[in-house]
Amino acid sequence: MGPAAARRARAERKILDAAWAEMAREGVAALSVREVARAVGIRQQSLTYYFPTKQALLDALFADGFAALRQCFDRLPAAAEPVTGVVDLAVAFVEHLVARPAAYHLMFQGTVPGFDPSPDSHAIALTVLQELIDRLAAAGITALDDVALVRSVMSGIAAEQIANDPSGHLFADQTERGIRAVLAAIHPQLTKRATGRSAQHADRQHRRANDSAASERRRPGGSAA
Repeated sequence: MGPAAARRARAERKILDAAWAEMAREGVAALSVREVARAVGIRQQSLTYYFPTKQALLDALFADGFAALRQCFDRLPAAAEPVTGVVDLAVAFVEHLVARPAAYHLMFQGTVPGFDPSPDSHAIALTVLQELIDRLAAAGITALDDVALVRSVMSGIAAEQIANDPSGHLFADQTERGIRAVLAAIHPQLTKRATGRSAQHADRQHRRANDSAASERRRPGGSAA
């Protein structure tokens, strides 16, 4: 990448980060190009050099959101068996998006009326879906309606967590249990290959409890015991 291209990439990254922050504060549908330009320290007219229209900015954010989710999936370690591979992906999906509500609403909720991603941005989104499809296929689940069911559970858990327990993890903590139950209902033989709640789930719950207890002890007036 040459110097000019590198400068443009840095400027676009700064604009995208400002747009994400603006949507986190005001909501996805309330995204203001003027406010994004102000946050970056440039005139609105200058911003159009990088993103000519609000639609172009939203499209870049859509692609950016799915690229980040794809990178999250790419960092997952290899699973010991197929069901764990699906569970790991689902947990990563929920945790990633719960931490980024604006991204969830833009990418999965159709929050902005009239916005449709470009073919290029949609292709990035499809790589995320393909990873789930591949992992389900490895577990012996290939029917479109079964894939749709798993997708719905993953998205539903993220939506519940964002909407109804934004500062906690009540719904997100059910991801592994919920996905294992759905997979077992679709393909009963899976229960023989991966029975009950995994040690990973129990360990994750234990770590969260310890973290909460440690946080409580650090608060003024918290127990020192």
